[in-house]
Parts: sequence; structure tokens; C-alpha cells
Amino acid sequence: MHLRFTNDELSTLAEMLTLACWATYWNHKPNSEEGVARFDDMLEKILSRMQHNGLVAEVENDPERQRLRLRKDKEEGSFYAQCYDEMRAETFWDELVIRMAERELEKRYGKSEVKTMGEQQRKQVAEPIAKRFWSEFTTNGLENLHVVSKQNEG
Repeated sequence: MHLRFTNDELSTLAEMLTLACWATYWNHKPNSEEGVARFDDMLEKILSRMQHNGLVAEVENDPERQRLRLRKDKEEGSFYAQCYDEMRAETFWDELVIRMAERELEKRYGKSEVKTMGEQQRKQVAEPIAKRFWSEFTTNGLENLHVVSKQNEG
């Protein structure tokens, strides 16, 4: 099977694969190296094809990784970089709210009781707590978030 891409389509594909490679880079689960390498190899193949098609100005060598990449100076402000930044930001806020709501549930009900709650009950109890955190972080960001050390722990 042969696929034919225009140069614009190749560039778009390279951006999509770059975004995928950035996402897989954060996968630190055991045995994920093979999957990450597959993505990197596919991107390398597309970038090589771009060079072959005369798009040399869009591709450069990454001296740190010893691989090809899209030019770093074109990355800033690009659609794929914006998507990646947005994904990371949303993931951060989602995880923060989920973990803080979970901690709050455990404080109120105890770990053992929270573990015995059904999923529906747990969601129902956690929802107002999560909404409170979302409201706080939407309004103030991290401004009012402080780490309070336990007594006798510095």
C-alpha cells in the first residue's frame, strides 16, 4: 500500500506525530519504552521524508536526542504546541481537584468508609467538594493554596 501526501499534509502529519511523541514521553510506566520508540521512529520516518521532499527548512537535528525534529523556532506558538500546553494545564488542574477532593473525603468520612462507598455515592459526596475547589482555582489559581506542615515537622 502506498500513501501519497502533499508537502502541507506531510507537515501536518509531522506536527500530529510530534504532539503524540510529546504525550508518550510522559509515560513512565514499566515497559513503555517500546511504544515510545515506535512513535519516535514513525516521526523520524516522516521527518526524513519531509527532508527528501525539499522541506529541509522545517526540519532540524536534535543534538540532545540524536534524532530529527521539527524546527524549534517554529514550535513556539504553533497549533500543536498550544494543544500540548493546554492538555498539560487541564491535566494538572483536573488531577489537583480530584486528589484534593479525595483527600477531603477521607478526612470527613475516613479512608475505610470512603473505600466501602459505591461509585455513585462517592461521586455524589465528592461533587460539591470538587465544585468548591474548581471555584477556588478558577478564581484565584494557586494564590490561596498553601502547604501546612504537621506539628513538629518543620
